[in-house]
Amino acid sequence: MNIHIRRRATEVRKEESGATVVIVALLMMVLPGMAAFALDFGWLYWNVIKVQHGADAAALSGVIYEPNDRAQAYVQVQTATENGYNPADAGTSVVPVDFIDDPAAVENSHQLRVTVTDAVPTFFMKAFGIDTVSITKHAVAEYILPLPIGSPEHTFGNDPATGYDPGFWGNIHGYYTDMKQGDRYSSQCSNGRNGSGCTPANDVRRETVYPNSQDATGGYLYGIEFDTDPSSVTVEIFDGPMTSGGGDHFLTGDQVPGYSDETTLPTTVFILYGPDPTPLNTSDNEVLCTVTYPPRPPYFDPTGDGKSDDADDLTGDGVLDWDDLDEPYVADGSGGLLGGVASLWDEMCPLANMDRGAGVYPLRVFTVADGNMGLNRWSLRASGGPATASVYGLGDMAIYSNVDPSKGLTEFFLADVIDLHAGKDLVIGLWDPGDAGGNHSIDIVNPAGNVATCSWTSTNPSYPGAASGACNIPTSSYRFNGHQVEIRVELPPDYACEPGPLGCWWKIEYHYPGTTNDTTTWEARIEGNPVKLVE
Repeated sequence: MNIHIRRRATEVRKEESGATVVIVALLMMVLPGMAAFALDFGWLYWNVIKVQHGADAAALSGVIYEPNDRAQAYVQVQTATENGYNPADAGTSVVPVDFIDDPAAVENSHQLRVTVTDAVPTFFMKAFGIDTVSITKHAVAEYILPLPIGSPEHTFGNDPATGYDPGFWGNIHGYYTDMKQGDRYSSQCSNGRNGSGCTPANDVRRETVYPNSQDATGGYLYGIEFDTDPSSVTVEIFDGPMTSGGGDHFLTGDQVPGYSDETTLPTTVFILYGPDPTPLNTSDNEVLCTVTYPPRPPYFDPTGDGKSDDADDLTGDGVLDWDDLDEPYVADGSGGLLGGVASLWDEMCPLANMDRGAGVYPLRVFTVADGNMGLNRWSLRASGGPATASVYGLGDMAIYSNVDPSKGLTEFFLADVIDLHAGKDLVIGLWDPGDAGGNHSIDIVNPAGNVATCSWTSTNPSYPGAASGACNIPTSSYRFNGHQVEIRVELPPDYACEPGPLGCWWKIEYHYPGTTNDTTTWEARIEGNPVKLVE
């Protein structure tokens, strides 16, 4: 019995040994094939990622030219060739589609869809008749330009020569002026200090770098937008220089804290650039012209006392105002204005420089980096020719308002918020708003003319803010002096407004009981990255 069992075990081992040989032989045939397929699938998976990256890069490169320069957008899309996808190659295509081509392909005119297809060669799959595998991926990118703020008109700020009176002036402060004077970004000082040795420094300051006009940074950027070629349009600056005398508070509002004479006042620079799809980055823009304004003595001083003030009243109404500048008088050597109000407009660029086509022409305004102080106010306009112009702040700006108390309510254009932004958050920043005594408030008003619903916060711990409700912000008794107020408006998914020069403009209403003279830095943006992939 035992012998029989041993014989059977030996036979089983011989049979198993034979089966192992067969299995090993089969695996030696199958495993290389499986390994080959695994290598090919890994190769194809890596190419799927690579094709997607190519589509992403192409969409992001082209979308910044939408919708105003579609031809250039489509040219830039071909940068996909830099990632190895050349439409001239067999089996490769790079196809851009925008809102004009196919409104169903994207959600709005600021989006661009790019589809990349590539025929990827295989390795071991060739043994099975599969030489290439076609991979297709797409990307949708969106580009939102900075919100235009402050003005939909061809004039930014007051124009006393024509009577245009939106109630404010453009503003730029001397480099080492205290930011609590109302200029949040160009002023380098904080905490009530002035001068080059101010401590602490303004921690959100924009330092002026001015090696040349091409590479200048600092100050504020404005946009002059033309719908057609502006070759016959004149760009002008009103009262660009910082004016000494201490009394211009009644005219353009130039003010000089702690000055001795005009030699201690700031130099102001205006630079106009050619159009570019990324107006906040002027490093790659053509410089069309640069105007530099040294400070100057009072431009209207018939009494010769070194000031422009009520003593210079010529019309007999008791105050110095623009009517007095249109009255003839004999200059006595003190440097008074000759030629009336209109003579304060200076042409900025020769017409020959203004033939760069439609688009947004960035304008940078700043004061040079010296130790001088002063509060310079000015206006800007673009007029003449068939081109329609709009002049506005690009995302943020500093303004000065010397409100007529007889108005009681002063309404300003705040920001142009088109319905492209439906469902997003509009964020408004106000630095140092409402510097006036008495009871007053600020309302944020939507394009329909209604006070919006918002929430707001401030950096003043005594007035920290309010949850969602009517966007009426009390600003009495200097409560936000040297403080930032941030306002958040949730735009509903069905937000819509009428297209056109004024249809989508939000407004800000200042309710003042009396005279106020207020410098404020305004900001408005749509929350989120301006250039991004949305699909």
